[in-house]
Amino acid sequence: MPRVVDGEVRRTEIAEAVLRVLARDGVEAVTMRGVAVELGCTTGMLTHWVEGRAELIRLALAGIVQRQTDRALACLEGGAGIDAVVQALEQFLPLDDERREEAIIWLGFWALAVHDPALRFENRDRYCEFRRTCTRFLRDQGAPAGAASLVVDHVMSTVDGMAVAAVLEPEHWTVARQRRTLRHVVEMVRDSLGGSRG
Repeated sequence: MPRVVDGEVRRTEIAEAVLRVLARDGVEAVTMRGVAVELGCTTGMLTHWVEGRAELIRLALAGIVQRQTDRALACLEGGAGIDAVVQALEQFLPLDDERREEAIIWLGFWALAVHDPALRFENRDRYCEFRRTCTRFLRDQGAPAGAASLVVDHVMSTVDGMAVAAVLEPEHWTVARQRRTLRHVVEMVRDSLGGSRG
């Protein structure tokens, strides 16, 4: 009797394989054949679970987003004030080997998304959801709706830009500099909203 394979388990294994290939070999190596080799299976077996390269990338991205979001939410739920916010945002910066690998994978995804409308839509949808979550958090803290939205755009663009810069110029964007810059931006934003707590 053939072994029953859990679809979610297999897709998780595929996503993890894509992440390994992306981090180790770069975006060009993410092909159906390359991922099949990483998994130790045939391309035919892989196509049973995913339709093509774009789906491979989306699977991997979903895994990265879930990991980062889980860590950030844990910081917010387990802390308070500005320290909790800073720690949550730090989950999206390349401050250690794991987060540096995640940042490199994001760079690879963006490079593909420039020329792939489906991936651009995927990126847009994920960012819209994250913006909504962050805006709700700020409004719960008493920020006006319009100000909360502007703050979220400010902080998200800062974190994204710093993550890219830190991957490309790590000797300048040390862990200490990233943390110092992030805290400065968060404190500046807090002060612009008239907050003094934290």
